[in-house]
Amino acid sequence: MAGDVARMRELLALSLRAPEPQRSAAENDLQQLQKAPITAPFLAALLDMCVAVPNAEGTPRNLAQLASEDADVRLLAVLWLKHFLKAQWRARKATNLLSDEERAHVRGVLLFASLHEPQQTVALHLALIVATIARAEFPTQWSFDTLFPMMIQPLRRLNGVVDLSRERRGVDVCYRVVKELAARRLMQHRKQFAILSVELLPLLLQYWTATATQLNSFLQSQGVAADQTNNEKTATIATALMTTGAEQLNVLVTTTKIISTMLLNAFRDLSALQNGEPMRSALVEFYNQLEKLVKFRQAFVGDAGAADVEEAIQTLDKCMHRIAAIVVGVQNSYPMEFREYLPPYLTLFWNVLTAFASVNMTVLPSPRRLQIDALQFFANVLSCRLYKNESLSGPDGTTRVITKVITATGDVALTDAMVLEAQTAVQTFFTQTENRFASMLNLVVMHYMTLTAKDLDEWQSDPEAYCTLMESLTAKESVRACAENVFLTLVQNFPDQTIPALTQITSSASSYLVELGRGLISAGDDRHILEMDAVLLAIGLGCYDLHDCFEFEPWFLTNLVPILVNQDPAVGSFHGLPVLRFRIVWLVSCWLAQLSANVRPPLYDSLLNPSASFHQADADVALKLRVIQTLESMVNDWGFEHDAFAPFLPRALECLFAFFPQADESESKMKVLGCLEAIIQACGAQIVSFCHQISAPLPALWTNESDASNLVRGKILQLMAKLLSSVKEAPSVETGSVQTLLDMCVQVVRFATDVSNPDEVFLMESGLELWNETLEVSTVYTEELHLLFGNALRLMERDYEHVVLVLSLLEHYLRLGKAQFWQAYHSNVSGLLQSVIGNVKAEASLQIAQVTEIIVATVPIDQVTVFLPVVKTMVEACISFQQGEAKHEPDSVLAGYLSVVARLMMINLDFTLKNLLVNDHAVLLVLVDAMLKLFYTVGSSPLTLLRRKVWALALCSTLMLMEQPLLEKTGQILEICVEVIEDEQEEQRLKQAAAANSDEDGARSGVYRAFQAHHRNQQQAPNEEDAPVLALDLKGFVCERLNDIAAKLGSGAFDQLLQTVDSSVLRKFRS
Repeated sequence: MAGDVARMRELLALSLRAPEPQRSAAENDLQQLQKAPITAPFLAALLDMCVAVPNAEGTPRNLAQLASEDADVRLLAVLWLKHFLKAQWRARKATNLLSDEERAHVRGVLLFASLHEPQQTVALHLALIVATIARAEFPTQWSFDTLFPMMIQPLRRLNGVVDLSRERRGVDVCYRVVKELAARRLMQHRKQFAILSVELLPLLLQYWTATATQLNSFLQSQGVAADQTNNEKTATIATALMTTGAEQLNVLVTTTKIISTMLLNAFRDLSALQNGEPMRSALVEFYNQLEKLVKFRQAFVGDAGAADVEEAIQTLDKCMHRIAAIVVGVQNSYPMEFREYLPPYLTLFWNVLTAFASVNMTVLPSPRRLQIDALQFFANVLSCRLYKNESLSGPDGTTRVITKVITATGDVALTDAMVLEAQTAVQTFFTQTENRFASMLNLVVMHYMTLTAKDLDEWQSDPEAYCTLMESLTAKESVRACAENVFLTLVQNFPDQTIPALTQITSSASSYLVELGRGLISAGDDRHILEMDAVLLAIGLGCYDLHDCFEFEPWFLTNLVPILVNQDPAVGSFHGLPVLRFRIVWLVSCWLAQLSANVRPPLYDSLLNPSASFHQADADVALKLRVIQTLESMVNDWGFEHDAFAPFLPRALECLFAFFPQADESESKMKVLGCLEAIIQACGAQIVSFCHQISAPLPALWTNESDASNLVRGKILQLMAKLLSSVKEAPSVETGSVQTLLDMCVQVVRFATDVSNPDEVFLMESGLELWNETLEVSTVYTEELHLLFGNALRLMERDYEHVVLVLSLLEHYLRLGKAQFWQAYHSNVSGLLQSVIGNVKAEASLQIAQVTEIIVATVPIDQVTVFLPVVKTMVEACISFQQGEAKHEPDSVLAGYLSVVARLMMINLDFTLKNLLVNDHAVLLVLVDAMLKLFYTVGSSPLTLLRRKVWALALCSTLMLMEQPLLEKTGQILEICVEVIEDEQEEQRLKQAAAANSDEDGARSGVYRAFQAHHRNQQQAPNEEDAPVLALDLKGFVCERLNDIAAKLGSGAFDQLLQTVDSSVLRKFRS
């Protein structure tokens, strides 16, 4: 085995530093070795080469040999070993040739090595190996007694001996193992983890307390000499933090993470331990130590001066965050059990927020993650339903939230006393000494929702990236985003206490804003600008909650519009950044519902006026993006009116296309195209006159090369489809500009739907949608469109992912291309439908039926023969349904299939009998029965009025065969005819009513247009092949058929036949 290990050492070295192709060959050989069986000799030799192995005395015996190994090669060997064991270790693996004794020995060696490894990175991966094996084998093969004692032995500090390096190794390995075991989610695993936590937590808490106390004492002892200056004290503390203090902090952080994992995954089991005393002492100790660290951190910041100590306190901040995160997590997961700890922790986290709110950010950054924890704690407490009146008992003895809370002692009823205790704690904290609701609102808005120096630097350096980042930040990573959550929680849950405070803040801000707009305040780098930005942010966030108590429009016109339209770009700016203008434009999108119609035109003018400062070439990009987003919100708003926007439409298009090449980020380009699409949607048919202005720049945008060019191209395809949709609505269009647009669409569709194009995966769906719109708008079947259909055929040969869109294409081609298309592609279409039918979902099957019905209705009857195999498949599906087979198509699909057969019967019953049914009248009777059954059970979506009429005509035609089984169904067929006649009358009445209301609705636009478009689609002119059917007088047709039957049967037999028909049905035809 020594030879194998030597070979492996050689391969590892080659994979690190050898030139090609030796490097690739070595990597391939190492991958092949991963599949080799696990044998004890090979594993022993490999472990001896790359990790510390114990001798008989329990100390490492090969440290000298490890030191002589190439460090990079040894690290790579450990990584290879990690993947090798992860893949091959489990006992059920056929390649695992280790006995139980050998497996136990290897586990022991790996655990020993992880605890005695001198190199930190190697130690980490060894700990991960141990954790992976523990997840698979704890506690059955790897018991608690053989796994954990070796890790936690250094933590006991026997005889007071402190060895931080050994303690850190033990804590690191313990954390990895505990984290891996906590990830197992089966119930038996969760119980095992709870038992493990009960065993380990007392020792870990004892060790954590000792380490935290030792750390606080150590930090307090630094720099206490009376003759030291502040800078000297800071330097001493910083040195301590980066040496001994750093080691203590690292150990404390990892121990905190272990305890956190146990508390959040086994809280109730741990609470039951010794009547909850360990948990109580833990939460008290967390409070004490965190309070000391916060005070030290605050004093340290105060003494920091100009010293460069930022790096020194990063681990301190991390430690405070880990402790605080435990408390936040426990309160959020177990709010009622936490109620007795609410008063001290509310006070502690309040002190955290107030202590670091006024820190000079130019000296030292605040503990960001600790601030997020404190803010999140208040958000959780203030929004907790179990702390509110709705949790109190109702008249029936239950609550509106939950009837039980599972606590450490079992299922305990949620008593009013528990709720009132929590309520009292919260109310006392916020109202006893002062109105802390108002104070917290002021603190959150004026300190934590303001832009920081870091925000301003990011804005200055890359405005586009800054905008994208600000829109994607979450409360877990941003202090301001978390503060926004707290603000909303306060306003929504305690409006009576907080809205007056917000009104007062707004009133104070109004005075400053008025003076700023009038030019009474010098335009400079006034930090009040940042405070005003925070106030406006609060007003925007609270727009829904302030809607009934704040008159936004007059306040907006008085206080904000003068700043927005001021020609001096310095007004409202800070460090050259248009902070207030950006926020004002954002605020408009929040309060659109309160802006009246007469305010919108001046607002359009202020946003789109060429003289506006933010439309200059060197204007701030972030502000331009904000204008674009607000403009999109305004045109998407329900109150949008085209007539008010029309004068500004050319300028809006000009601004959008002018900004597009200035944008570097794909997100910014998508916002431009999204705004264009919204404008086209909102303006509808009126946008057609600007068709050339919109379409002319698109080729340049399409050819733009960038990392995200396909995202932009996909959006351009959607934009063009929306523009064509508006063209369809226009009563008249300029032929030249529309034809140019159609030619452009054909070109991009050819590119987007070409399966040989590697980019089609990003563009295919949007390309097919645009293709459909192009065919709907086209009035001439060109050679380019004819040849383009080959793309659809090649796509369907590959897969059926886009079958619905392709079938819709086929429907348009049949109507537009007619005979030319059918002559060229009939065999391809027939083969396509035969391969698809029965292999797709219901939506596609319905479209197959629709396409087939169009073919039957439009193609000459003598050319339908080649297509009959598809229709026969439909007939077979209908027979399976009628015969009661368990597996059949949905009723809606069968209704579509029967519509195809009915259409064919209506056109030529003899052809249907002879060629489709092969003169099998029994099959015809089955189909008639299926129609009679499904007519009343299938909804109006698949069985439209047109189809119902076709069914009625087809069923009447079958009576002319004069066969007794069919004549016996005369009554049912006539009932269906009456239903269709009445439906036609109702449809006509609705059309007349809609026409009467069309003038009133025509003046409305905006979002209402979506309803209008849908309504128009329902009333559009019938297709050429359907017009004769709809124009046919069904009542007269039925009467003619009855007269023909009477002539053939004779009066006596005919009268006898009519006796089988309901008298009310006969009266419909006699009237």
